[in-house]
Amino acid sequence: MTQRFENAGLVLGPVDGRSAGLCRFAGRSGAEQNTTALAVVDAALAIAEQVEGVEDVWELLGLWDAAHVWGHPAVPDVELSRLSEANTAVAGRLQNLLERLAPEQLRELGIALSVDHDMVALALELVEETAAGRREFQASTMAEFEAENRQNEDRIGDAVDVLLLDAPGGWPPLQRAALTLALVWDLADLIAYAARLSAVDVLPAALLWQAPGADHMCASARVPVPGTELLVWAQIDPESFDGRPLWSQGATVGLWRWSLDWERADGSKVYYKGGRSPSQAAARWEAQWATQELLNDPHRAKSPMTGDPLIVPR
Repeated sequence: MTQRFENAGLVLGPVDGRSAGLCRFAGRSGAEQNTTALAVVDAALAIAEQVEGVEDVWELLGLWDAAHVWGHPAVPDVELSRLSEANTAVAGRLQNLLERLAPEQLRELGIALSVDHDMVALALELVEETAAGRREFQASTMAEFEAENRQNEDRIGDAVDVLLLDAPGGWPPLQRAALTLALVWDLADLIAYAARLSAVDVLPAALLWQAPGADHMCASARVPVPGTELLVWAQIDPESFDGRPLWSQGATVGLWRWSLDWERADGSKVYYKGGRSPSQAAARWEAQWATQELLNDPHRAKSPMTGDPLIVPR
């Protein structure tokens, strides 16, 4: 990484440790000290750094959509969102990068990145559909359709379990291709995180964070809300997450909710719309940006990740 992701160092630290910092920030803690995973993340970031046609690093945020587009076969009457030419090039090169890995390396990478079981199952369905054509349902009633769908889910689940039960060298081609596709999506997400961090050239004003509990964190901006004498408060709490790693050795991916609020003089609270993040560090970063935007212009402040207005419409 040279110029394009240079500003990410404000959050992630020196270049020589940036991939580990990125994995930690994006909630992929199992990859922080895994040599294979860090080498692959380094290569993925280099791909995005060198791809042509990117005038603004913001364009690489389009890689958030990779899981909704890349690897999905064309379906009649269904219009998929489109990746830009540059993002399509990145996704294709990520695919080539992973296809060159040995099965044992794919397994190690999947464990390190805590690749999600359900995402691999989805990828297998897409890989099968690409190889054999769209699956046609035989059901004539809704009950039959639901039963047929459950049978297919069970079949896909059994097929995904081959990745757990068989030695990597014995994986069937479709299962290996499904794992590769799911990892393309994960690497695309990491690049999008790096792009988001690189889109700013200064850090947001720091908040004084306190941790009264093991997980809960709160902070005061120590400045009043415009037009009031009240302080903005930011809060971070863990949130339940249904996803689970494909391999039991993979670290559980967390989910954290950040929010902003303050109390009016009558004791009632004003809530600002928050968001979800994959790590405490990411939640703090987003909350600090949102607080800064809120204090600068409360009526135009937006979520730093989604672009939604922080003030919940009434």
